[in-house]
Amino acid sequence: MAKEEIKRIIKNALTHFSIQNTEVNLEPTEDLEHGDYSTNVALRYAKELGQSPLKLAEKIVSEFLKNKPEGVEKVDIAGPGFINFYLSPEVLRKNIETIIKNGEAYGKNTNLKGQKVMVEYTDPNPFKEFHIGHLMSNAIGESISRIIEVNGAEVKRANYQGDVGMHVAKAIWGVVKSEEKDYESIRLWGEAYVSGARAYEENEESKKEILEINKKIYDHSDEEINAIYDKGRKASLDHFEDLYRKLGTKFDFYFFESETGDFGKKIVEENIGKIFEKSDGAIIFPGEKHGLHTRVFINSEGLPTYEAKELGLAKIKYEK
Repeated sequence: MAKEEIKRIIKNALTHFSIQNTEVNLEPTEDLEHGDYSTNVALRYAKELGQSPLKLAEKIVSEFLKNKPEGVEKVDIAGPGFINFYLSPEVLRKNIETIIKNGEAYGKNTNLKGQKVMVEYTDPNPFKEFHIGHLMSNAIGESISRIIEVNGAEVKRANYQGDVGMHVAKAIWGVVKSEEKDYESIRLWGEAYVSGARAYEENEESKKEILEINKKIYDHSDEEINAIYDKGRKASLDHFEDLYRKLGTKFDFYFFESETGDFGKKIVEENIGKIFEKSDGAIIFPGEKHGLHTRVFINSEGLPTYEAKELGLAKIKYEK
């Protein structure tokens, strides 16, 4: 309330100086030594009045002090004409009392009532460990979801996970080569991925084996690989759910790359010669022709890349 009252009085002061249709930008200060709020209105409208920002700031402060609200303890001018406002401790005390009194209802409003918003976040990949980057994404995504929710919108939380791709093939290769066969062990899958990723880079024979496994994952042509895949996927997703419960997150939708790839590949293939073109056995978007980066959408193995899968993800999201 203090912020809105400060803005109202500033607008009235500017109107007093014959400045109409004013927009008052009042922002929290970066350093509390310079007050709680600061405005640059004097710098913004000084030219219109043909005077210096500092002179206009002095006039605005003079008018403001005539109607100074109870919650403002002090006003000063800084630099070339910034006006800083210092709130009284009583304002803080009353705000804290209001927060305690209202509890979880504090701040709720209907500013976004009637709007539907989907927030996608966390996005860990099965067959790999949940790391600090996913934790950061979860914290940010959940915070954004709650902020939008408290403003009255209908929020749907979505989680997009890569359950196919080279990382899966590397992890399965690592498990196949491991003497340990506890497929429910998240530690095993994490170590298996590291082992597979290293072998892919350092050993040509291992690389060929991993590429073959990757093809089998996509076309479901090997029963043994299928069985290992299913167990690893389940172990990963169950582990993620344990973490979500601890983090206080519950998703409405789970999207997977295994669902988005086919549609994305179809769209790309249908638009060869229009948007996409063939290049060294792959299908690419020639971005340089449009001031962008060239991106591979279907690789030389005939498999959709992350970019192609994003096309399928957009369709699935829209249908929700």
